[in-house]
Amino acid sequence: MSYKLETTTPPAAEPLSLSAVKAHVRVDHDDDDSVLTDLIALARTICEDYTGRALITRSYSLWLDVWPQTSKALAWWDGARDGVWPVDMQRAFSLPMPPLAAVASIEIYAADDSNAAFDSGNYHADTAATPGRIVLAEGATPPLPGRRVNGIEVRYTAGYGATGADVPSPLKQGMLQLIAHFYDHRGDDYTAALRASGAAALFQPYRVAGL
Repeated sequence: MSYKLETTTPPAAEPLSLSAVKAHVRVDHDDDDSVLTDLIALARTICEDYTGRALITRSYSLWLDVWPQTSKALAWWDGARDGVWPVDMQRAFSLPMPPLAAVASIEIYAADDSNAAFDSGNYHADTAATPGRIVLAEGATPPLPGRRVNGIEVRYTAGYGATGADVPSPLKQGMLQLIAHFYDHRGDDYTAALRASGAAALFQPYRVAGL
């Protein structure tokens, strides 16, 4: 599925506190607080990129040109987008960066860039699956967007929770090991740091296959 994912509301906190990191790297002074704070954000970004998961809850917009289809072929349309589909639409499609918390709305954009919500009764947000899914209701047919590009917007929230206490311990431990490695080996490439620190082994069970 080809898509563009936009973070509309960033996470309000980091999974690790500065005090926890300083205790792990055994730093009892404040001289490197800014360095360690930056490393916390870096370790979280690396963890999220490696696993394909959102740690702290934030809001996303998933932009699609067309509805996902069971065939790789694009649907035919006649310029007014009132034609027929030569392939079947998928009845369910996954949302990037699990775990899915909630779907706020699905917006359909017209050719004049106006938008209208697709009635939520026409679909179910499957938050139990990993990754989470949009599942169309039986008999529901989503409207075709009038805009050629980014005509469908799925607005949703994803993440384990609002604080680091909600994030699985292995992911936080991997982040701590990454931070300690970067602190002692500044300038190291992150791919090498993942292996050398042991973080990759801790992250691997949480890795989500590409969508």
